[in-house]
Amino acid sequence: MKVTSIARRALVRAGAAFSVVALLVAAPAGAGATPAGPTGPLASEVEELLAEHPGGVQVSDNAVAWLGGRILVVMPSPGEAVAPKGLGANVRYPRARAAGLAEPADAAEVRDVHGCPSGTTKKDNYCFYENRDWGGSRWQFADTCGDEASDWGFSAKTSSWVNTDTDKTIIAYAGSSRLWDEPENSGSKYVGDAHNDKMTRWDCRKD
Repeated sequence: MKVTSIARRALVRAGAAFSVVALLVAAPAGAGATPAGPTGPLASEVEELLAEHPGGVQVSDNAVAWLGGRILVVMPSPGEAVAPKGLGANVRYPRARAAGLAEPADAAEVRDVHGCPSGTTKKDNYCFYENRDWGGSRWQFADTCGDEASDWGFSAKTSSWVNTDTDKTIIAYAGSSRLWDEPENSGSKYVGDAHNDKMTRWDCRKD
C-alpha cells in the first residue's frame, strides 16, 4: 500500500473544514529533539505499524499520527487495558508540532468520551476501539467521512465505538453488508456478537 493512495483516499473523503485533532494546544517552545526511530515501551508495535502503513509519525509512547493529525491511533501502555486519553505518555513535542499536534499542559482541560475527543473542544471526531467497553487501541478520526479500516491497521478489529461529531452519522460495513449506524453524539460499548470484529470499512451521512 503506497502512501499516496492512502492520502488520496482519506483527503477525498475528508470534510470541507480542516482542523487539528482535539485535545491540542501549542507545545512548549523549548522541547528537545526526538530520536529518528520508534522509541519507548511500544517501539516494536509502532515500528510494525509504520512498516505496514507508511507515512505516519510516532508522536508519543502510545500514539502514531497520519495526515496532519487527522488520523491517530493510540495504543494502551504495557499492562493497561485501555488506551490513554490524548496522546498518551512522553509526547514527542517536535514531532507532534510537525504533525499538527500538541498536548495540553493541563489534563483537566481535556474533554472526551471514553478517550474520543468531545465536541466541546473539537468537533467532527469519531473513534473505533479494538475491544469491548472502549478497551484496547483507539483509532481516532477528525474531519474525515469514510475509509477502509485496512488502510490504518484495524480491518475486522472493532468491538466498540464513539461518535462525538455534531452533524455526521457514521455507517459501518463488512464489505457491502451494513453492520451498524453511529448517530452523532453517541457510542456503543459493544457492537454485539453478530458484528464483533467484522467491520472492514465505513462511510458517513451528513445530518
